[in-house]
Amino acid sequence: MSANDVTEVGGRGSGVEDRHIPNAGSPPPAVPRSERFALIAIAVVTLAMRIVAFFHYRFDSDEPQHLHVAWGWTAGLLQYRDVFDNHAPLFHMATAPLLRLLGERADILLWMRGPMVLLWLIVVACTYVVARRLYDVRIAIWSVVLLNVLPPFFLKSIEFRTDNLWNAFWMLAVVVLFFGRRSVGTFLLAGLLLGCAFSVSLKTMLLLFTLLAAGAITWFMRRRARGAGVRAWLVAAFALGFAIVPSLIAGYFVARGAWPDLVYGALKFNGLVAGHRPPLVVWIPRLCYIPMMYAVFRKAWQYRARTTDARYFFAVATGIFFATLFSFWILISPRDFLPFLPFLTIFVVAALTRRKFFLEAIIVTAIVLLTGVGYYAAWLTNGTAEFITMENQLLNVSRPGELVMDYKGELIYRRRPTYFILEFITRNAIARGLIADTVPEDLVRTRCHIAQADGSQWPSRARVFMNANFIDLGRLRVSGQWLRPDGTFTIAIPGDYVILDKNGEASGALDGTPYRGSRALERGVHRFSGGKERVACVWAPAYARGFSPFHLRDLDF
Repeated sequence: MSANDVTEVGGRGSGVEDRHIPNAGSPPPAVPRSERFALIAIAVVTLAMRIVAFFHYRFDSDEPQHLHVAWGWTAGLLQYRDVFDNHAPLFHMATAPLLRLLGERADILLWMRGPMVLLWLIVVACTYVVARRLYDVRIAIWSVVLLNVLPPFFLKSIEFRTDNLWNAFWMLAVVVLFFGRRSVGTFLLAGLLLGCAFSVSLKTMLLLFTLLAAGAITWFMRRRARGAGVRAWLVAAFALGFAIVPSLIAGYFVARGAWPDLVYGALKFNGLVAGHRPPLVVWIPRLCYIPMMYAVFRKAWQYRARTTDARYFFAVATGIFFATLFSFWILISPRDFLPFLPFLTIFVVAALTRRKFFLEAIIVTAIVLLTGVGYYAAWLTNGTAEFITMENQLLNVSRPGELVMDYKGELIYRRRPTYFILEFITRNAIARGLIADTVPEDLVRTRCHIAQADGSQWPSRARVFMNANFIDLGRLRVSGQWLRPDGTFTIAIPGDYVILDKNGEASGALDGTPYRGSRALERGVHRFSGGKERVACVWAPAYARGFSPFHLRDLDF
């Protein structure tokens, strides 16, 4: 597809009727006057909701996970080898300098959402460019508006996650490749951008497959008769550009002796996901791929002569992408749709503009979708306070270098005693015996005294151990126990401990000797006598830093 094939498509098939043209001698307005109020109203409401959601929308568990990996780079740790991760590394490498600049702060995720605004603007601008070149300004503007009210795009584009950088690189590559000059430089740059996307997410392979398959169908059904072919030097330039960034990253990890760690984290570990579902659940969607692709081919054949090459290509690509995603992706989430949501909205808007009820349909659609955004965002109530409180407690109860136990890296600025994070794949692998639950042993071995609060994400052994040997301080807990009625308690993790009651340090005898403050206790059963009320044994540094199980610190930071 050449640049000439694309430039001829603008302004045709837009559905703009003569009644919108003020007079025969002037061009039609970008948006008819009858639509402007609705357009502005939807855009203003959407932007206002986005601003509120930026500060109030709850932090997804993936956000601190990514930020913890980025923190690892700032702390001199090597991704995959020293800090577990199952994503490609470019996003974390790129955001680490900003994290280092901002330093340790409880509201760090709000600050790190800032660059996501720039990536959102890039995707929105590219969507406008694509829609403008495929159709006209009116469809381009409405496509941008519709894209921004889609709940998956609205919410995921706010979060600090790899998918936003991935989507930005992808959309930039599309604009360069299909709407730039047909030259070696253009294909080299497009390949470079897609290589960057691949270095952010290995899901880029699905995008490459989509481009190749849609290109083959477009050539066979529309361009073969015109003798159009593929020029080898352009393909070579694209391949060279694509290889640059992945090769540099691979070379870096090879030089650090961590190539096997990268392969395991980014590739082999993710393969464990296939084992958590019954074979029929996995293979039925794959068997449906054939009829779905047949439907794509059938539609492509029917419309082979009805539109421009560019529209035809992107319509076919959209069908192939969603058919392949639904058939072969084991874990499908809203973020997986992001690369083709812009094209989906463009074609929906283009189809609606040919209807007399376009304005009514777009208004109703926007209201329904924005209601969906409100529902999934808990009606924009503040969902970030709890996480920020937990980070505040972390920074006060721990010191740099001390280990903490969390699910996926939620306690961002500290290393974990275990290698694996406890996300969906790991938990299912533990349940199937493919990965051992070594959390209790790791806590004891590393003398880790701080852990995240109880929750369903803990494996069974880990949960039982921590519930028995850690005591709540608020959003976090530390090693310790409530004393039994006979004054006995068990220490599982050796360290310095204090004996507390509601008034502070208790008076009495510990293991037969007078208790006069913090004492080093080894593993095993101990006994305290003298307390007349409820008494707790607590990791001493936590108490020295202002924490007590008698005064939970959920809201006072």
